[in-house]
Amino acid sequence: MDALSDVLRVVRLTGGVFLHAEFSAPWCIAARVGSEHCAPALGPASHLIIYHYVVQGELCLRVEGEAGDVLALEAGEVVLLPRNDLHLIGSDIDLPPVLGGDIIQPPKDGGLFSIRHGGNGACTRMVCGFLGCDSAEGNPVISTLPPVLKLGLGESGAAEWIRSTFQYAAEEVAAGRPGSETVLAKLSELLFVETVRRYVETLPQGQTGWLAGLRDTHVARALALMHHDIARPWTVDELGREVGLSRSALADRFIRLIGTPPMHYLATWRMQVAMQKLRNTSASLAQVAEVSTPAQRSSPF
Repeated sequence: MDALSDVLRVVRLTGGVFLHAEFSAPWCIAARVGSEHCAPALGPASHLIIYHYVVQGELCLRVEGEAGDVLALEAGEVVLLPRNDLHLIGSDIDLPPVLGGDIIQPPKDGGLFSIRHGGNGACTRMVCGFLGCDSAEGNPVISTLPPVLKLGLGESGAAEWIRSTFQYAAEEVAAGRPGSETVLAKLSELLFVETVRRYVETLPQGQTGWLAGLRDTHVARALALMHHDIARPWTVDELGREVGLSRSALADRFIRLIGTPPMHYLATWRMQVAMQKLRNTSASLAQVAEVSTPAQRSSPF
């Protein structure tokens, strides 16, 4: 099992779609999604990752409190907000914003929330959805993502297939056709994984962090080994032999990229897995400990 797949498995992503919005220029809204807008599909998830898919037209987006350029989006593009930060979206985000919560309309006949807002100018339609997960705190992927991720029109390969299929499903949702919400919910999980992969590929040289570690052959292999068998009493010596590095070379490279020694990382991940099992299964503490901890204590370095 590769480390990214394992981390996303443990975080238990649940996709959903909650809003169809239609705007006409000029317009600007301030938005942060509340869990009440994602029920009942959300379940017990404690963290929300939000996405906006532009079905028609174009818009600008800026995360409040974050320095950086305004992000421009056009039809067929999708943006994800891994931290569900307060953000401005609109035809002109220098306009005084309207709070999204003040103009959202409740679902009719079990459908989606909706928004119709703006002036008499160019039309923009979008579908908004979410990915719920158990917790972002301490998760090496969710907690290290930037505030905004974009999957654009120029992507190819798997990203293009997901984007084009997503476009079809989003248009079906916007048209109110039954069954399309379920398709879009499942596609949103694929969309998130592919967007993270694309983000990893574009990280600059010298970047550090867990995701940057996936681009280093030796560190990625060490991560995969630990995630594949977390109960094994790993040592840095053994990991080094498996990945083709000396003990000290692996430890140095791991600390430089991941920010913590390999065995400290493994201990933390074991705790993450144990908490997930206790929260989401009927296993007892003793049963969880049996499958999540090594038979003997390994070196902390």
